[in-house]
Amino acid sequence: MTEDKSRADAPATRQMGKQEAKSLKTRTSICKATIDCLVEFGYGETTIARVVQKAEVSNGALLHHFPSKEHLMTATAEFLLGRTRSRRTRVPALDDGDDTDRVANDLLTNWTVFINTPSYRALLEILIAARTDEKLHAQIEDTLHAYHAQSVNMMMETYESATGRAEDAELLPWMSNIFFRGLLIQDQYSADPERQQRMVERWIELVAPLLRLRSK
Repeated sequence: MTEDKSRADAPATRQMGKQEAKSLKTRTSICKATIDCLVEFGYGETTIARVVQKAEVSNGALLHHFPSKEHLMTATAEFLLGRTRSRRTRVPALDDGDDTDRVANDLLTNWTVFINTPSYRALLEILIAARTDEKLHAQIEDTLHAYHAQSVNMMMETYESATGRAEDAELLPWMSNIFFRGLLIQDQYSADPERQQRMVERWIELVAPLLRLRSK
């Protein structure tokens, strides 16, 4: 009797797995479409209708997964932040060079691979909107606080001070991220990408000697 019941339950269990995979695929497709819309149109003009069209899903399918624009934007932010975390842990440290060279390479990678990208511009659209959009702020606040805490821990695990000021291991990388984000916003007022790159390189020249990468 037990054996027959086990066999009967097995197909249902497999079907549940397939449904979950299908649901995840749909959610991922919608989040990627939302990113594309944020980059192209900005937060204000990224409507449910535009995301539906870009993702090639029905309006009902989108609302089944994300009952409001705020839920959609929070899920998209979580998707972007999750990709950033997973990619960041896979970036290899530079083996050659001294401590300053290795830190400089790490900071430059943070700029070129993670921040100066369409995906990060999409994330900035959400972050800036959350400052004044009360519904979005309430929906996304916990996600951002959790990500901030994880980022601080990652910085402390990655860097140590080269000057004896322990707080630099957290503050200087965080200041670098803030500076880099500001450059993305400033980018809309400047038509000189070479000048932007020079500012990035000069900032790294100032910061890198103050930090060391921790031994793995």
